[in-house]
Amino acid sequence: MESLRFIHAADLHLDSPFRGIGSASAALKQRLQSATLGALRRVVDHTIESKADFLVIAGDIYDSKDRNLRALVSFRHEMQRLAERNIPVFIVHGNHDPLNGWGSGFQLPPNVVTFGGQADTEPFIRHGREIAQITGISYTRERVTDNLASSLKPADGAPYSIAVLHANVGHQSGHADYAPATVAELTASGFDYWALGHVHTRSVLSEEPAMIVYPGNTQGRNPREAGPRGCYQIDVDTHGRAHLEFLETNIARWMHLELSITNMNTMDQLVDSMLEKAREAQMSFDGVTVARCTIRGNGAVHRDLQRDQMNQELAEVLGSVLVAESVRIGTGPELDFQSLAHTETMVSDFLRLTERALEDPEMRQRLADSLAPLFRRRDMPCVDDARMRDWIERASALGLDLLLDS
Repeated sequence: MESLRFIHAADLHLDSPFRGIGSASAALKQRLQSATLGALRRVVDHTIESKADFLVIAGDIYDSKDRNLRALVSFRHEMQRLAERNIPVFIVHGNHDPLNGWGSGFQLPPNVVTFGGQADTEPFIRHGREIAQITGISYTRERVTDNLASSLKPADGAPYSIAVLHANVGHQSGHADYAPATVAELTASGFDYWALGHVHTRSVLSEEPAMIVYPGNTQGRNPREAGPRGCYQIDVDTHGRAHLEFLETNIARWMHLELSITNMNTMDQLVDSMLEKAREAQMSFDGVTVARCTIRGNGAVHRDLQRDQMNQELAEVLGSVLVAESVRIGTGPELDFQSLAHTETMVSDFLRLTERALEDPEMRQRLADSLAPLFRRRDMPCVDDARMRDWIERASALGLDLLLDS
């Protein structure tokens, strides 16, 4: 086969609200609110600059069923830039931007192929030769619980076959179980590459016999979407082997700043440590860094941290270096935990229980399962393990304080 290069992006969520920027200036708020649009521009820039054959977008281009007009206009503008260079775009729609939403009929340039509610296949032709086939299917409504992957079949004799799908593959936590499928189903399908969307953290679920890839979202929009965000460039060689390169596209990058008061004796030590870490984070990224700072541990500074409004005051200090989403305090007093844990008291029982919860993933999963009905009622994704650990640690510090003060 002939070599091939394409870009795989997903979950653009254009013009999605940017959370946690209340302390930012008006100009910075405007810049951050446009970050998802800027991330799309970077995807298109790289598609052009890398001389990619085509772009694939695997759903949730928009943030809601009824599209935002600014998002529609921005997306059309970027697609027109690709049209002027004869670069095709293959897109599917997901649960946030199903085909039955307002604005779905907004006219796009002819280089954009939008897959409908039934599985369909489009060829990619280069210099009169078929180089690849792209198969996809869109959501016709917001909540799709059918296994859409089973309806996608590669054509016989395709030089290179790509499936485009917005789905939860492998029942991944933290995301609604829409269009559920298993990795085994996808690897057995016969496709060479599965271009997935829906899960916002990038991951490669399989490399052989098929590449199964989530690129993650192109711009983090809240503290749960920390770290670099972007898309993948896929280079397929003449033997049909795919080579992936991650491309960071985010205009702003979320980060978690973790501090411990253990072995700290004064507030100035804590402040200096916080500012040093914040400067390091800001210097590592040529853009806007938005941070959530969590202070943990047990030590002498704990009492000072219990003063009213201390978290807001620390957030103002942190905001002198970068955008501070919040400062969260989950500390405890300076204690001999080993001695306490071995006494026959309610405090020791509590400490042993929280320690067990932090060490036992099955126990954390049972806790998450017990909360699942509440999250379903609020139409929210289930809590993931990292978030559950964070809640347990914070509950441990708060519970210990309450027990020792009683």
